[in-house]
Amino acid sequence: MRTALATVTITLLLCTAARTADSPAQVLFNRLRENVRGALERVPRYTCVQTITRTRHHPQYGSRPNSCAALIANRARLSSAGLLVWHDRLRLDVAVGNKAEMFSWAGARQFETTSLGDLALSGSTGSGSFSSFLSSVFGPDAQDFRYAGEQDTSLGRLAAYTYAVPFAKSHYSYSTHGGPGQIIPFSGSFYAVPVTAELKRLVVEATQFPSGEICRVVDTMDYHKVKIGSGDFLLPEVSRMEVLYRSSEEDLNETRYSGCHEFTGESTIRFDDPDEPGSAANVTKAALKALPPKTRIRVKIDPSLNSETAAAGDPITGLVEREVKEKSQVIVRTTDHLHGRVLRLEQHMTPVPVWIVAIRFDSIERDGVEQPVSLKPLDDGDRTQLQVRSFGRGRSSRTPVLDVPERPSGAGVFVFSEAGRLLLDQKFHSEWETR
Repeated sequence: MRTALATVTITLLLCTAARTADSPAQVLFNRLRENVRGALERVPRYTCVQTITRTRHHPQYGSRPNSCAALIANRARLSSAGLLVWHDRLRLDVAVGNKAEMFSWAGARQFETTSLGDLALSGSTGSGSFSSFLSSVFGPDAQDFRYAGEQDTSLGRLAAYTYAVPFAKSHYSYSTHGGPGQIIPFSGSFYAVPVTAELKRLVVEATQFPSGEICRVVDTMDYHKVKIGSGDFLLPEVSRMEVLYRSSEEDLNETRYSGCHEFTGESTIRFDDPDEPGSAANVTKAALKALPPKTRIRVKIDPSLNSETAAAGDPITGLVEREVKEKSQVIVRTTDHLHGRVLRLEQHMTPVPVWIVAIRFDSIERDGVEQPVSLKPLDDGDRTQLQVRSFGRGRSSRTPVLDVPERPSGAGVFVFSEAGRLLLDQKFHSEWETR
C-alpha cells in the first residue's frame, strides 16, 4: 500500500510541474508543440510507398474473458501474441495533402480512393498516420496534458507526456464491415528528444467502442526527418496498429514508408497517344484491339512471385504460352505479355495452412505497345484439389482445403495448400478469356 501511494504522489507532483509555466517540462512541451505545428504548416503535398505487414493472432487465455475491460487486462499479462491465424502483405502508394490521404496500389497510374479499406479486401486497416493525429493532439482537440518524466525507449531516452481527446472534440472515426463511421474519444502519449524538442513517437489508444466487435485499437507512430525537395520534414518512418477484438483475436499491422517525394499532381498514362499513320505502333495497336470476345489465352508467370518478398499491389507479368489464331490469323503471339497486378496474397494457418492469391490482368503488350484488355479466369479456384486428413488408424476424409473467397472484379483467385512460402513461376499456368 505504501508503494502504491508513493507512486500516485509522484505522479501528481509531475502533473503540477507540467502546468507550471516556468517548469522545464512546460518549456519543453511548448517548444515541441510549436515544432509540430510549424512542421504541419510547412509540409508540402507528398507521396510515399507504404508496405504493410498484417498478422492476426489468437492469444492463449485460460478462458476467454467475458468483457472488453477483462480482455484488455488479461492481454496485458500475456507475454506472447499467441497462435498465428493469418497474415499478408500490402504495397501501396499514399498521397498526403492538406486535409486527406489518398491511396492506390503501388505504381498505379492514378490515386483511386481515400479509404485504404477499398483496396485491402480483408483484415483491418487504418489511416491518420501522417497528419490527422498530429493535428488533433497538437491542435485544439487534446487536453489533460501530463508530464510522465524521461523514459528509456527503443528510440533512446525521451521525455514522455500523456494526453486525452474527449468525445466532444474527437475526429477519430471507426467503422466495421463497411458500415457508417462512429466518433469515439481517445487518449495516449507522445515522446520527444529533451534537448531538441523533436517528436519521435506518438501513441493513440481508443477503448470506448460503444458497439461492434472491437475492444481496443492502439496506433503507435515513430517519426523522423525526411528530405523532400529542398526542405526536411517530419514524417512517419514506421507505424503499428494493434486491434483487439471481443473474440479475443488480435491484429497487428506494421507499416513502413519509403520513397517519399513531393506530389505535384495525378499522372496518367494514356493508351491512345497519337502516332504517325501507318506507323509500326499503330499497326500493333490495331492488331491488339481486334481481339474478339472469348479469345482464350494460356499464360505462365515471369518474373516469379515469391511470398517472402511479394505483396498485394505488386505488378505481375504473364507470358503467353502458345499463339492464338482466329480464322487462320495469329491474333495473340507467344511474344505478347499480359500485365496486371496481385490484388491479394495472404496465408491462412487454420484449419490447415493455405495461401490465397488474387491476380488480375489489365493490359496486353506487343512489341513495346500496351493496350487495355478485359479478361476473366477460366481455371482459378483450389489448385490443391482435395487434402487428405487423418482421423485415426484406418480412417481418413477428403475435404476441401478452403472455400474460394469472393473475388475482386476481373480477378482470378487461386488457393494453394502450402505451410511455408509460396512460389509462383513458369511452372504455374492459368487460362484466361477475353470478355
